[in-house]
Amino acid sequence: MIKNKKTEQYIFSKIQLSFFAKELNEAGGFDDLMLKKKAIERIDGRTVITTYNNIEKYKESFLTGRYKSLRPVYNTKVPYSFWCQFYIAIKKNMRLSK
Repeated sequence: MIKNKKTEQYIFSKIQLSFFAKELNEAGGFDDLMLKKKAIERIDGRTVITTYNNIEKYKESFLTGRYKSLRPVYNTKVPYSFWCQFYIAIKKNMRLSK
């Protein structure tokens, strides 16, 4: 899990991390999942990180279900940076469990 440095509280639950891991597996990898979550896009054969000026609209579209409780801590125009924190947490957890 990732700690919020300001409050020292965990912001991702084990359930959220497990669900994200399941989404990763179903999508076929991190880049494929980021395409689904519209955090990246492919333009002329290149991968480009997307930005959103209206973060509330992004939160309404993609921070739903198990992720809905994360809306208050989501404060970036760059969804890729947010989802990367999930990916890092999963990778750290995998190393710790070995």
